[in-house]
Amino acid sequence: MTTERLGTQANPERQALAATSIRSMLDHQVSSGAFIAAREFPPYHYSWLRDGSFIAFALDLAGEREAAERFHRWVATAIARIAPAVREATERRLMGQENVAAEMPPARFALDGSVTLDDWPNFQIDGYGTWLWSLCHHVGCWDAGPLAGELAESAELAGRYLEAVGQDPCFDCWEESGTDVHTSTLACVYGGLAAASVLTGSTHARRKAEEVADNIASRVSNGGTFAKSSAHAGVDASLLWLAVPFGAVEVQDPVMAATASAIEEGLALDGGIRRYKEDTYYGGGAWPLLTAWLGWYRASQGDLEAARRCASEVERRYDSAGRLPEQVGGETRDPTDYLLWVGRWGEPAADLTWSHAMYFVLWDQLNKRAPDPPPGGDSTRRPAGAPHPPKQATMQATPQPRRGPTEKEGSE
Repeated sequence: MTTERLGTQANPERQALAATSIRSMLDHQVSSGAFIAAREFPPYHYSWLRDGSFIAFALDLAGEREAAERFHRWVATAIARIAPAVREATERRLMGQENVAAEMPPARFALDGSVTLDDWPNFQIDGYGTWLWSLCHHVGCWDAGPLAGELAESAELAGRYLEAVGQDPCFDCWEESGTDVHTSTLACVYGGLAAASVLTGSTHARRKAEEVADNIASRVSNGGTFAKSSAHAGVDASLLWLAVPFGAVEVQDPVMAATASAIEEGLALDGGIRRYKEDTYYGGGAWPLLTAWLGWYRASQGDLEAARRCASEVERRYDSAGRLPEQVGGETRDPTDYLLWVGRWGEPAADLTWSHAMYFVLWDQLNKRAPDPPPGGDSTRRPAGAPHPPKQATMQATPQPRRGPTEKEGSE
């Protein structure tokens, strides 16, 4: 992807950062097809299904078909290698037996697709749902039916796994609280099952997706927002995923809107968004990728002014080398916990691939909905020779949500 392929709809500064993030995502893809989470941060020399799936989604939006396809092939191969473990976990659950976290299929792999053997929590159901959603989007973007056929075995395996274990306790997207059921994980499961129904034609996957949607709809706290988990009534910024991109809840649903407002008001730090109130990882700073996610949600609501504010906040976090960090501000918010993590792992990740992906997604949303006019230019004119965006690149892969939580009763 070159800067020219981005067109001239955006202002030059914003366009340049979008191009920087595309280059960074491509530079962080290794020969196997995996995306390294953070090249300069040794603890993140792995590839997570979740992070990589959102990176592949962003690259599809950027027109980088080959890079996204290489990732999806890598995931399918990694899942095929652990097929016996996936099948065993699925069958145990279908027989009514409880699964043990340490024996469950991983969501974090070595860059060659092998399973890592360490004590880092790795039972995260969300990764499998996110991958199916991203794969379905990729297939829809490029009419990639042959690819879907090639990867069908792994996709079907992942879909059946989600049907069986998708609503069970597991570690959340932050690798914490392994005995809880996490609402944002359920959103990923919903998105994955809905995608599986498209990719494989499974009506059972579609029915299970609706069951998961009902489960999500029931998880409203006394404060009128969606709850972080079965054990935590507060909000988590990952709850934005319920609406974008997975569509388990309508963007305009009142509970979803209240949740987004609670995130924006309660998790704000120096213009950015933190993960959740009690976060202590590197002092619990603001994550640019979550700030971008709030902007994505606001753009989906039609509040482009708020979305642009989020974009501007992320943009000021790029350093002179074009790096975009995992988080900022933890050193002043909670110096004690910040230094505790510095002593354990060194300085926090200064360049997170997932951060680049989410900035580009927000840039793409803003550019498609109401492009920033270049100085003295016409924002509506496409430059001669510029390619058209991928087919359906702005569409969700998953079907539109059947209802929001406030519509549950009496809707059948």
